[in-house]
Amino acid sequence: MDIDPASPRETIFLKDALNDAVYTILGKNVCQNNCDTIIKINPKSSSLTPLDYDENGFPVLYRSSVVLKATLKDKFGKKREYSVTGSYDFKVTSDSVITDQLKLDAYKKASINALNKLFAKITKDGAEK
Repeated sequence: MDIDPASPRETIFLKDALNDAVYTILGKNVCQNNCDTIIKINPKSSSLTPLDYDENGFPVLYRSSVVLKATLKDKFGKKREYSVTGSYDFKVTSDSVITDQLKLDAYKKASINALNKLFAKITKDGAEK
Protein backbone atom coordinates (compact mmCIF):
# COMPACT_ATOMS: atom_id res chain seq x y z
CA MET A 1 0.00 0.00 0.00
CA ASP A 2 1.31 3.41 -0.90
CA ILE A 3 1.17 6.15 1.72
CA ASP A 4 -0.93 9.06 0.49
CA PRO A 5 0.87 12.32 1.40
CA ALA A 6 -2.49 14.12 1.60
CA SER A 7 -3.72 11.80 4.38
CA PRO A 8 -0.75 9.90 5.85
CA ARG A 9 -2.38 8.98 9.20
CA GLU A 10 -5.44 7.54 7.49
CA THR A 11 -3.37 5.60 4.95
CA ILE A 12 -1.12 4.14 7.65
CA PHE A 13 -4.24 3.04 9.52
CA LEU A 14 -5.57 1.38 6.36
CA LYS A 15 -2.34 -0.57 6.01
CA ASP A 16 -2.64 -1.87 9.58
CA ALA A 17 -6.35 -2.61 9.14
CA LEU A 18 -5.65 -4.52 5.92
CA ASN A 19 -3.01 -6.65 7.66
CA ASP A 20 -5.46 -7.41 10.48
CA ALA A 21 -8.30 -8.15 8.07
CA VAL A 22 -6.22 -10.54 5.96
CA TYR A 23 -5.12 -12.43 9.06
CA THR A 24 -8.62 -12.51 10.60
CA ILE A 25 -10.50 -13.44 7.43
CA LEU A 26 -7.94 -15.63 5.64
CA GLY A 27 -5.89 -16.87 8.59
CA LYS A 28 -2.67 -15.75 6.85
CA ASN A 29 -0.17 -12.97 7.30
CA VAL A 30 0.29 -10.38 4.58
CA CYS A 31 3.04 -11.43 2.18
CA GLN A 32 5.72 -8.86 1.33
CA ASN A 33 7.69 -10.63 -1.45
CA ASN A 34 6.87 -13.32 -4.05
CA CYS A 35 3.13 -13.06 -3.34
CA ASP A 36 0.41 -14.92 -5.24
CA THR A 37 -1.95 -11.96 -5.02
CA ILE A 38 -1.25 -8.24 -4.72
CA ILE A 39 -3.85 -5.87 -3.29
CA LYS A 40 -3.34 -2.12 -3.53
CA ILE A 41 -5.78 -0.02 -1.52
CA ASN A 42 -5.91 3.74 -1.43
CA PRO A 43 -8.35 6.16 0.17
CA LYS A 44 -10.36 7.91 -2.54
CA SER A 45 -12.36 10.23 -0.28
CA SER A 46 -13.66 10.66 3.23
CA SER A 47 -16.25 12.85 4.89
CA LEU A 48 -17.81 13.67 8.24
CA THR A 49 -21.46 14.66 7.96
CA PRO A 50 -23.91 15.75 10.67
CA LEU A 51 -27.08 13.63 10.54
CA ASP A 52 -29.17 14.92 13.43
CA TYR A 53 -29.37 18.04 15.56
CA ASP A 54 -30.64 18.87 19.04
CA GLU A 55 -33.38 21.41 19.77
CA ASN A 56 -30.79 24.24 19.69
CA GLY A 57 -29.47 23.29 16.27
CA PHE A 58 -26.24 21.64 17.43
CA PRO A 59 -25.17 18.40 15.72
CA VAL A 60 -25.58 15.33 17.95
CA LEU A 61 -25.23 12.52 15.37
CA TYR A 62 -22.52 12.22 12.73
CA ARG A 63 -21.63 9.82 9.92
CA SER A 64 -18.04 9.20 8.96
CA SER A 65 -17.80 7.85 5.41
CA VAL A 66 -14.83 6.61 3.44
CA VAL A 67 -14.43 5.45 -0.16
CA LEU A 68 -11.56 3.08 -0.89
CA LYS A 69 -10.20 2.16 -4.30
CA ALA A 70 -8.60 -1.27 -4.53
CA THR A 71 -6.75 -3.08 -7.28
CA LEU A 72 -6.20 -6.82 -7.01
CA LYS A 73 -3.72 -8.64 -9.24
CA ASP A 74 -3.60 -12.44 -9.05
CA LYS A 75 -0.68 -14.76 -9.80
CA PHE A 76 -1.85 -15.11 -13.42
CA GLY A 77 -1.66 -11.34 -13.95
CA LYS A 78 -5.43 -10.86 -14.00
CA LYS A 79 -6.40 -7.46 -12.58
CA ARG A 80 -9.66 -6.50 -10.91
CA GLU A 81 -10.60 -3.10 -9.60
CA TYR A 82 -12.98 -2.35 -6.76
CA SER A 83 -14.47 0.71 -5.17
CA VAL A 84 -16.07 0.28 -1.75
CA THR A 85 -17.74 2.64 0.69
CA GLY A 86 -17.81 2.24 4.43
CA SER A 87 -19.55 4.30 7.06
CA TYR A 88 -19.80 4.65 10.81
CA ASP A 89 -22.46 6.63 12.72
CA PHE A 90 -21.73 8.04 16.16
CA LYS A 91 -23.45 10.26 18.71
CA VAL A 92 -21.98 13.19 20.57
CA THR A 93 -23.39 15.50 23.19
CA SER A 94 -24.37 18.94 22.00
CA ASP A 95 -21.70 20.57 24.18
CA SER A 96 -18.85 18.31 23.02
CA VAL A 97 -16.07 19.23 20.61
CA ILE A 98 -15.24 16.93 17.70
CA THR A 99 -11.52 16.34 18.26
CA ASP A 100 -9.04 15.04 15.68
CA GLN A 101 -8.82 11.81 17.70
CA LEU A 102 -12.59 11.32 17.55
CA LYS A 103 -12.54 11.98 13.80
CA LEU A 104 -9.70 9.49 13.30
CA ASP A 105 -11.46 6.81 15.40
CA ALA A 106 -14.62 7.25 13.33
CA TYR A 107 -12.54 7.09 10.12
CA LYS A 108 -10.97 3.84 11.33
CA LYS A 109 -14.36 2.27 11.98
CA ALA A 110 -15.70 3.42 8.60
CA SER A 111 -12.54 2.00 6.95
CA ILE A 112 -13.01 -1.36 8.66
CA ASN A 113 -16.58 -1.39 7.35
CA ALA A 114 -15.27 -0.68 3.82
CA LEU A 115 -12.58 -3.38 4.10
CA ASN A 116 -15.21 -5.93 5.14
CA LYS A 117 -17.21 -5.02 2.02
CA LEU A 118 -14.07 -5.28 -0.10
CA PHE A 119 -13.30 -8.79 1.12
CA ALA A 120 -16.92 -9.80 0.56
CA LYS A 121 -16.67 -8.62 -3.07
CA ILE A 122 -13.34 -10.39 -3.58
CA THR A 123 -14.76 -13.60 -2.09
CA LYS A 124 -17.86 -13.35 -4.28
CA ASP A 125 -15.74 -12.85 -7.40
CA GLY A 126 -13.61 -15.88 -6.47
CA ALA A 127 -16.70 -18.05 -5.92
CA GLU A 128 -18.10 -17.08 -9.34
CA LYS A 129 -15.03 -18.39 -11.19
